[in-house]
Amino acid sequence: MKLHYPRGKPPEGEDVLWRCEAKSYSYIVDADREEYGVTDPRLEMWWWEIERRTPKGAWLCTGEFQLLTAFKKKYSESEADAIRDFKARKNKQIQILCRQLRRAEQELALTKPRQLLMIA
Repeated sequence: MKLHYPRGKPPEGEDVLWRCEAKSYSYIVDADREEYGVTDPRLEMWWWEIERRTPKGAWLCTGEFQLLTAFKKKYSESEADAIRDFKARKNKQIQILCRQLRRAEQELALTKPRQLLMIA
């Protein structure tokens, strides 16, 4: 697994929170023909400086407060936790999309001729 650090590594000794995200970027293939492409996704590791910690969370330099005792967190305490949380988010996304796909397939099946004849 290769991680990219768009902001570089944090300064030595800096207290930070982490977030891992998959990113794809668009690019121009041919502007005259209005052709565009998209890169393959890559894992990016982002970090934010902590301004101050509280017993239950941390204030980031962005002014955002992160409750560190919450079940669902936007930021993680370590890079390993950020990767674990990314995996959990993607697994949950896959579960939701699979349920939506099954539901759409069931709804589409209602339009099949034999289904329509049974109702009439």
